Amino acid sequence: MAAVLKLHEKNKDILLVHKVTQSTIPIEASKELILEVDGQHFDTPATIINYIATQAKTDLLGKTKDEQALIEDWLAFASTLRTAAKKDVIANMEGKLNTHLNTSTFIVGNRLTIADVEFFGILHAYTRNMKVENVPNVLRWFDLVQQLVVVKAGLENDFALFPINLDDVPEPAVAKKDDKKDKKKDAKEDKKEAKENNEKAAPANDAKDQGKKKEKKEKKEKKEKPKAAAPVETDQPLVSRVDIRVGFIRNCKKHEGADSLYVEEIDVGDEEGPRTIVSGLVRWYPLEEMQNRWVLVICNLKPASMRGVKSHGMVLCASPADGSKVELLCPVDTSKVKPGDRVFFEGMEGEPEKVMNPKKKYWEAVQPDLNTKDDKLAYYQNLPFLIKTASGETIQCQVASVTGGNIK
Repeated sequence: MAAVLKLHEKNKDILLVHKVTQSTIPIEASKELILEVDGQHFDTPATIINYIATQAKTDLLGKTKDEQALIEDWLAFASTLRTAAKKDVIANMEGKLNTHLNTSTFIVGNRLTIADVEFFGILHAYTRNMKVENVPNVLRWFDLVQQLVVVKAGLENDFALFPINLDDVPEPAVAKKDDKKDKKKDAKEDKKEAKENNEKAAPANDAKDQGKKKEKKEKKEKKEKPKAAAPVETDQPLVSRVDIRVGFIRNCKKHEGADSLYVEEIDVGDEEGPRTIVSGLVRWYPLEEMQNRWVLVICNLKPASMRGVKSHGMVLCASPADGSKVELLCPVDTSKVKPGDRVFFEGMEGEPEKVMNPKKKYWEAVQPDLNTKDDKLAYYQNLPFLIKTASGETIQCQVASVTGGNIK
């Protein structure tokens, strides 16, 4: 049967299913999700997922009839989340899914199924900002699936790994109890300290009034703090807040705990010396090609632990929409640059953040507009990546062959 899968760029969950099952069904870019099979059109996600997994002859759809029925039910539930409002998705993560995973390692049964893959694909965009105390079981499951699916298949460029410190994942019942005790203890200590201070500063009969004044002052200060920070958001172009620098890989080795990851020592001009950076490039570059290589690095992301190794940045790569290749960015003329030279964009001046606050989502706002065009050069929207050399010359940045690609 001749089949073609037409995907919109937002259908990342279907793309993940396609890659995990190693499907051979060709993919075409489209404005809507459609599976064409011998002239017939299917647009229901669950039907498309079922077809892809069946054609791939995988047991991800379940080994028994009971498993298959449960997976079908969960896929139907997953479909409702695809079009749900963000608050409803989060409510389901905190409610139904977190409760279910309290007693289950996987969505269905005791092994990975297509239900896990589909839910991971849908929830990937929401998980970064979820608090451990709200969804401890979901985050345990999420971390397991990203290792089994994303890391194992080398899909880090399509689905960024989210660092989750499982040591910080509390047992829900115990955490609430301890938190209350700590709060009561802190409250008692605060009251005692306030009382002692008031007794020293004024007569006992004035202590209450002083306490009220202090509370009012503190409340006023708390209200004023957000107002003071507000103007900063509009003063500076977002892309100028991202610290993109020229880097030179001094050494690269395989990650001891993950076959798909490299651990690089990259010189980005820091006085402290090279940075340790972890990249999921094993699938795309042999080890020898990762030695003594010029790259571009995001230098002000919050450090993240990648399978036990703390990564202090991210190398930039470009890939086409179908994810068929991944190529590192580098300066067009490496003989004229040095480690630490900064990338800038004409008309987008500003000092980069020392460390980008994950809550501000600067990188998430900028990244979709990073691209390569037919000339294989790197751009932010239509502004080229530029590097000013020591001699004052301006150098652009390129990839080997990817045109019309996305940079991340």
